[in-house]
Amino acid sequence: MADIFDYLLWRGDLGMDAVPPNPVDTLILSELSYIGFEGLVPGDFLHPVPLKVAAEAFLALPDREDRVRTKKDADLIAACARTERFGSLRLVFYRSELLPEQQSQFAAVTWLLPGGAAVITYRGTDLTLTGWKEDFNMSFQEFVPAQEKALRYLEAFARVHPGPVCLAGHSKGGNLAVYAAARCQPELRERILFAHNHDGPGFHSAMMADPGYREALPKVRTF
Repeated sequence: MADIFDYLLWRGDLGMDAVPPNPVDTLILSELSYIGFEGLVPGDFLHPVPLKVAAEAFLALPDREDRVRTKKDADLIAACARTERFGSLRLVFYRSELLPEQQSQFAAVTWLLPGGAAVITYRGTDLTLTGWKEDFNMSFQEFVPAQEKALRYLEAFARVHPGPVCLAGHSKGGNLAVYAAARCQPELRERILFAHNHDGPGFHSAMMADPGYREALPKVRTF
């Protein structure tokens, strides 16, 4: 059965300027957002780092095994860095917060594409107890702290980036992508090309009744 590594062999030589990002691409970027990029990708907007540079630095770290969920995450970033499709993408605006007192775990990173568009990927539930608590809270709470942080992250990036924006995430990260698209201001929502939710949980009634949620639905794709 084919997997994302087969996809990299098949499409890795095609830059995203030649073939725009598709759901497999956003799944790969979402998976890469689980990697701890502290010290490798800036938290500002001014110094983007190509993935191949970030990957080389990451793979040289003695604590790299502590920065991934599984060994396959390290294998994935190494494989992506060798491709034209992903290796030249630039990463910027890395954020990672773990707040046990709020039962909140949040992380995101932005990928700058050729042509001026950007893909924001939100990290899903990590291996921390705090992350799992927040994931559990989503089953019965209308909203959780990471959702509001996802919205603020999108708004902060959009203030300095005038181009189109795409949102994506896996698991909880997919939920955050949809939440940010639904809760942002209408003028910002118009700039969102799509929100890809890769196997993320749904929402409670209060969110589904929100007019912004209904307006965002045409741009949402769930996989």
